[in-house]
Amino acid sequence: MQSRLTTHLFQRLFSSCILLTCVTANMVAAEDKPAATPEKPAAPKAPPAASSDKPAAAAPDKPADKPEQAKAPPKLNEFGRWIIAADYTSDGSTLVTAGGESLLYRPGDVVVWKADGTELAKLAGHPTAVWAVQVSADGKLAATAGYDGLVKLWDLPSKKLKADLKKHKGWVRSLAFSPDGSRLATAGEDGAVVLWNTADGKDVATVAAHEGPVTAVAFAPDGKTLASGGGDKLVKLWNPADGKEKAKLAGHEDTIWAVAYSPNGSVLVSAGADRTVRVWNSSDSKPAGTFAGHKDWVTSAAFNADGSRLVTGSLDGVIKLWDVNAKREQEGPPPASSSVWCVTFTPDGKSLFVGTHAGGQLVQTPAAKLLPEPPKPKPEPAAEQPKSEPAKKPADKPKEQPAAKPAEKPEAKPAEKPAAPKPAEKPAEKPAEPAKPAAAVEKK
Repeated sequence: MQSRLTTHLFQRLFSSCILLTCVTANMVAAEDKPAATPEKPAAPKAPPAASSDKPAAAAPDKPADKPEQAKAPPKLNEFGRWIIAADYTSDGSTLVTAGGESLLYRPGDVVVWKADGTELAKLAGHPTAVWAVQVSADGKLAATAGYDGLVKLWDLPSKKLKADLKKHKGWVRSLAFSPDGSRLATAGEDGAVVLWNTADGKDVATVAAHEGPVTAVAFAPDGKTLASGGGDKLVKLWNPADGKEKAKLAGHEDTIWAVAYSPNGSVLVSAGADRTVRVWNSSDSKPAGTFAGHKDWVTSAAFNADGSRLVTGSLDGVIKLWDVNAKREQEGPPPASSSVWCVTFTPDGKSLFVGTHAGGQLVQTPAAKLLPEPPKPKPEPAAEQPKSEPAKKPADKPKEQPAAKPAEKPEAKPAEKPAAPKPAEKPAEKPAEPAKPAAAVEKK
């Protein structure tokens, strides 16, 4: 019964929907028809104009339409999307930025800018956020990669795509050209570093570099060493010719987000989610110092042209400058209004480019001036120790006495038999009763 009732209700509901649809369609059709307008009475004919010998006056010419003004190209300071990575051509004439609408899934973008911040072109093709970009030393190539795991190689002068490089499984966080531009190294979520031939776009070697994702990669200036950093908290050095490991640098306490060599190759720095920047000697791969002070992940690190200064950016919005030789902090620019994802010197060192999730900006590089060293913490006064009394001589232990022997139990003697009563003397008149033996006495 309940099933039949339910079926009936659905039939009624379906019929109502059909009826409502028909009524709505008729109403829409009625609205689409133009309303009938009453015919206007014919206007009275004007009387014929009187003939005149004067020629009719010519209609005034319309003013010529003003030509449309060309729209000014966008400016860098008006760009409000994420900028996660950026790199300059070596002559400083061109800046390439990478980012997108968000950090992950939304469409990514790669934009080419003039040095003055005027947009030159957009390099389209990444469907998701672009996390890495680098320009080759000769300025002929640019490489980009990101959350889609796709590596793209561009002919930068023509702004055209040269090759799609597909090998990684998962996102690609970092990439780097060899000094001569013949090789490109890419670092991926799959724990691999892949080396590509930039001439034909083919992979030439794959190194299982880290246990976990590879998040940073950089070539030494001589091209003989490749540094990588990963989610396993390690920096590793590789021979790019054969893919063999040369050294392992431990010290970070969290994921490494950036590695960079000084221009002369004598120093390598690494920065990471543990909020520190670590300095390593290239000659012996030993630690040479630690820069601390950021309050969040350090996402980017870059040297100036002579290697004397280092700039770092962090998600705390702060841009810090460091004196590499003195290993001390210098005065930096004002903090950014949002998280910093990339920071780099312009090739002439006069400005810093700062990329955030709200666009990018150029700020003047502050003069090199050391910050005062933070005061060293005062040593805590030692707690007063109570005066110790001379130790008492421990009392001599009492000599052990030989254990007393247990008392010997007396041997039980057999009960003496009561003496037999002596025969009574002959009574005089009445004989006396004999005495009862002791054993017959009643116990109380």
